[in-house]
Amino acid sequence: MISAAIGHPQAIASSRENSQPLPLQIARQVTKSPTATPRSARDYYNRAMRRYRSQDRSGAIADFNRAIELEPNFVDAYNNRGIIRGASGDNLGAIGDYTRAIALNPKFFEAYANRGFARLSTGDRIGAMADLQTASEIKPNDPQLAIGRGIIMTQTGDKQGAIASYNQAIQLSPRSVDAYYNRGLAKLDLGDRQGAIADYNKAIELRPNYINAYNSRGKAKDLTGDRQGAIADFDRAIQLDPNRSNAYLNRAIAKNSLGDRTGAVSDYNRVASLNPKDAISYFNRAVILAESGDRAKAISDYTTALKLNPQLAEAYNNRGIVYFTMGNRSAAIADYSEVIRLKPDYAVAYLNRGIAFYSAEEYQKALLDYDRAIALQPNNGDIYFNRGITKARMREYQQALADYNTAIRLQPDRAIVYANRGLLQAQLQAKPAASEDLKTAAKLFQAQNNPAGYDSVMRKLEKIK
Repeated sequence: MISAAIGHPQAIASSRENSQPLPLQIARQVTKSPTATPRSARDYYNRAMRRYRSQDRSGAIADFNRAIELEPNFVDAYNNRGIIRGASGDNLGAIGDYTRAIALNPKFFEAYANRGFARLSTGDRIGAMADLQTASEIKPNDPQLAIGRGIIMTQTGDKQGAIASYNQAIQLSPRSVDAYYNRGLAKLDLGDRQGAIADYNKAIELRPNYINAYNSRGKAKDLTGDRQGAIADFDRAIQLDPNRSNAYLNRAIAKNSLGDRTGAVSDYNRVASLNPKDAISYFNRAVILAESGDRAKAISDYTTALKLNPQLAEAYNNRGIVYFTMGNRSAAIADYSEVIRLKPDYAVAYLNRGIAFYSAEEYQKALLDYDRAIALQPNNGDIYFNRGITKARMREYQQALADYNTAIRLQPDRAIVYANRGLLQAQLQAKPAASEDLKTAAKLFQAQNNPAGYDSVMRKLEKIK
């Protein structure tokens, strides 16, 4: 036996950013000159609107409250107070206000539309779609409703339906930035990267400082392999908003793909300072630290990621790998077992735990894990290779040979598998076959610029001549 193989996932990408249309304001009551001291409901309403426009949300809500107290059926006050509550993160309060406005005016288009967007923000897609549908019956050709429906379709998996809805919004409003941007997101989900980039280009043309569009275009460029172009877009997003943590996260991923580990770690450090609860940034930084040999810090980052997101199975898997490379088999096995508890169909975790069991000379447990991994991933050559190693150690030579054969069929360029099969053939006294396998392994090691592997195989080849 020469060695076993351990696999782990790549860095995890950041989440998407839908762009929801702004709520629909009703401000038609602002007709009078402001009075020094409000007296009527309308006076308070007008001052509330002025305060809202000057970003004084708490003052605006206080004035809307007073307007409603003086005039309990002031329908527009409920709608606009709902807008401010929603903008302040109180979506349930906003929904309550929109519902009251609808009760007072069952044909109130803006209240239905705004309640639909508020419901969408709470995750109530069914209620949101119902409200947007009712609003569209009142006003059939509103582009914002088409965008809202598109967002819901995207979130429920109907990407083609979403694109059709965004197309309608663009037809109704050819300069709708949100429609182009969200259509780009849907196209990217469907694998149409160039189409997505074209839509992001249009969104940026219409709104040159649109941070989300630069960030999303950067992600699309990264997926096409244009990592320098991606980094330029992330740079622009960061220039526009130096506190945009997901732009740093995305730039870190692109930098790491280009081999700039130092730059990537610097960006992940920035994410951690801006958003200390971002588990993915700690996870991705840990991947780089582990690859750079800083195992203690990698374990620390994986542990932090797991504290923030205990369901992040990949972090358990990767931390298990680091523990294993440090010789802490029991900790590695515990982590792999946790992965399997969280994701029973995670084949790599069974493979890695099998390797740890093999290292602990618990061969039967290793075989059980390899068997389960093969059931989940029957075309993964690494699993057959490792099971072959275990079978050979248990003196089940023919079964080991069969596993090596399968591994070579699945991965015909894996030098190490030819080397192990060659050594097994030699042990079985099949010297011509052994020699042929070792020669193939030597050629592959040489072609793959692996002088250590080549020298090791050549020494073994000399011994069986």
